[in-house]
Amino acid sequence: MARLRGRKRLPKPKGRRRKQQRVKKIEQNEFIFSSLSSQFNAPKLLSPQELTAVLEELRGWSQQEGKLHRQFRFSCFERALGFLSGLAVVAESMGHHPEESIVYDCVTIDLMTREAGGITNLDVELARKANELASTLHSSV
Repeated sequence: MARLRGRKRLPKPKGRRRKQQRVKKIEQNEFIFSSLSSQFNAPKLLSPQELTAVLEELRGWSQQEGKLHRQFRFSCFERALGFLSGLAVVAESMGHHPEESIVYDCVTIDLMTREAGGITNLDVELARKANELASTLHSSV
């Protein structure tokens, strides 16, 4: 608060003003950064032509009910669970989470970006990483 000395107001202390200005600038920068990062990481909905090309490239994947779909079969439950755990780590790092289920040695994965209302580049990237992970664990389907 400003103190009164006679009729003149004294300015706020410089240190406090500088600190307030720095905090305001940091808040503005954080807002700009979050806007830019969400813009660059925004999922891009695939066109039907892009989806056809992607399905030809992605071994074992198909489109079912508007989602990328694949079943992976492993030699035992432990390998299937290991695959699912590894995929969970990858998905979490991407901030993108698949629908997944496991029945003994079979893992089923469905990928779709709800925010975009369909299959996006994020789904394709996660499908590629799932294929890579499955190949290291020697899945059969």
